[in-house]
Amino acid sequence: MSQMIDNNLWETLIAFDQYGTLSAAAEKLYVSQPSLSAAMKRLEKQLGVTLFDRRKNRIVLNEVGEEAVQLAKKHLADEKAMVRQLQERARRLSAITVASFVAGLRKTLVDRLSNMYPERSIISEHLSSELLPRGLLDGAFDFVITEYAIDEPEVLCAPYITDRLMVRVRADDPLASRESLTLQDLQGTKLLMWTQSGFWATLIRKSLDGKTSLVYVSDEQEYRDIVQAFDMRSFILQTTIINIDPHHNYCYLPLDEDGMQVTFYLSCLPKNSRLFFSLLPSQRC
Repeated sequence: MSQMIDNNLWETLIAFDQYGTLSAAAEKLYVSQPSLSAAMKRLEKQLGVTLFDRRKNRIVLNEVGEEAVQLAKKHLADEKAMVRQLQERARRLSAITVASFVAGLRKTLVDRLSNMYPERSIISEHLSSELLPRGLLDGAFDFVITEYAIDEPEVLCAPYITDRLMVRVRADDPLASRESLTLQDLQGTKLLMWTQSGFWATLIRKSLDGKTSLVYVSDEQEYRDIVQAFDMRSFILQTTIINIDPHHNYCYLPLDEDGMQVTFYLSCLPKNSRLFFSLLPSQRC
C-alpha cells in the first residue's frame, strides 16, 4: 500500500516553485532553510523519484518536479473542494431549505420555521417557479411555495394561502374613495414596484408595463423608505396588510382583475410530511 504524503510537503513544494529559491520559500513559510531542504528530500524519498536538479549552491525543479507541482496544486484544490462539498452536504442535511419565487411568503415561512426550530439552520432560496418542482424532486429543497399545484405522485401538495394584489394610496388620493381598482384606473399614473418580489413583480410587469409609469426599486428597505418619504402609490399584498399595523393615512384598494388573486401551494416530499401538515393553515393555532 502506498504511503500517504503529508499535505504540508506538497505545500512546501508549491512554495518553492512560487518563490524560486529555498531561502525565499523558507522565509515565506517561516521555517529555516535546512528544515525546508530536509522536507524536500523527505518528499523525494516518499515518492521514490528525484524532483530537483542540484547544482552548486542552488537547486531547481527538473521535469518530474515541475509536473509534481502541477499535480500537487490539483490535489490540494480537489481536497479543499471535497471538504467544502461534504460540509455543505452536512449543513443541508441538518438544515431546512425553503424555495419560492414569492419573496414575502418565503420569508414568512422561513421565520415560522426559525421559531419552531431555533437550533436548525433555515435556508431561503429565491428561484423561478418553473425550476422549483425539479429542485424539490432532486432533494435540493425541503419545501417549495408555488402559484400552481405540483402534480407529481411522490409530492405532497396542498393549498397554502390565497393572496391578492392591492394598491396603497393616501387617504386624500382621488382614488381613495373607490372600493376597488382596475388596471385601466392605473394607466398613466406612477407606481412604485419592488423588483425582488418575484412572482408579483413579473405579474405587474406583464399587466402594466408600457401602460403606466413603473418606478423600479430593488432594495426592500429602500422601497419602504421611498413609499414613506414621497407618499407614492405603491403595490401591496393583502397578506402584508394583515400583518402590519393599520395606518389611517392610507387606503388599500384591491385590483378587480383576473389573475390578481392567487392561491399558492406548499409542497414537499413524504419524508417531511409530519412538518408539512403542521404548516398548513388548518393546523395553525
